[in-house]
Amino acid sequence: MIPGCGMRQSRPTTLMNMHARASDAGSLSVCRTLVAVACAATSLVAAEPGAVVIDPPSAARTPSQQETMAARGFVRHRGSWRTAQEIELIERAERATVAQKEWNGRLERMRKRLEEPAHAEATAEEIREISDGFAVPALAAALAAEQHARVRALYVEALSRIRSPEAAQALVAIAIDHPDTETRILAVERLAAIDAAAAAGAILPALGGGDNGRINRAAAALGRLGARSAVGPLIDVLETEHVVVADGPPEGSTTATFTPSGGGLALGGGAKRRKVRMQNPQVLEALVALTGADFNWDVAAWRAWLASRQAPADFDPRRG
Repeated sequence: MIPGCGMRQSRPTTLMNMHARASDAGSLSVCRTLVAVACAATSLVAAEPGAVVIDPPSAARTPSQQETMAARGFVRHRGSWRTAQEIELIERAERATVAQKEWNGRLERMRKRLEEPAHAEATAEEIREISDGFAVPALAAALAAEQHARVRALYVEALSRIRSPEAAQALVAIAIDHPDTETRILAVERLAAIDAAAAAGAILPALGGGDNGRINRAAAALGRLGARSAVGPLIDVLETEHVVVADGPPEGSTTATFTPSGGGLALGGGAKRRKVRMQNPQVLEALVALTGADFNWDVAAWRAWLASRQAPADFDPRRG
């Protein structure tokens, strides 16, 4: 034991020399410092309280995967590493799916109660007052499958009360694509009451498709909306060109032909495809309603008239 230092020596000669130097210096603190250095150099271990111990440096520890991912802002979620924002979006979508499925069941029960005289009136009012955005998919699906116009009208009214982009999109789809004319008109009326300009903007792309029937239905909706901004696009589809397939003999078959000069065999080419121009009557009706002019099927005259007006989107053709 080195006096005043609290350490056991493993190399007496060296430590005694240090002690001697410390004694010569007359400083106990110097002694303790020298012993601490010696401990680090010779791996001495403190045996008494108060002894100075210098631990050897340890190798740097590699962080675990969980620590690394946590430092990057990721959380373990259902077997994958995700950010908190991603987890919130996933859970929100799951809650929406559950709520939408619940509305399927609720609407089915309401539809059955509509057939019960004692509950029909109250149930109809309950459907009209639906305002939950999660009900939109169920309402749209129920309307598409519904055979009774009165019930379809209830669903349209409910959709119009839900002021969300999804509800508006559902009404636009009904206004263009539902097979029943009265249901389409009702959807257009509801869209006009909500935001006619926004509805017109959503319907306009339907004029650019290849379905002639859909072009006409979209034009009718634009006319009812009073969408004067649609005049130019409507002129462009007053007449449209479509490819039709004509029936013919099966491809590769052989047919006999007879002419004044004699007969012969010809190979069948299957169905024939040809282009035809089609006039769109509901486009014309919409143009007349929106402009107050009538150039019939003369597309060039319609374009010249529009160019002469140089009208903004909100022009009123009845003012000169």
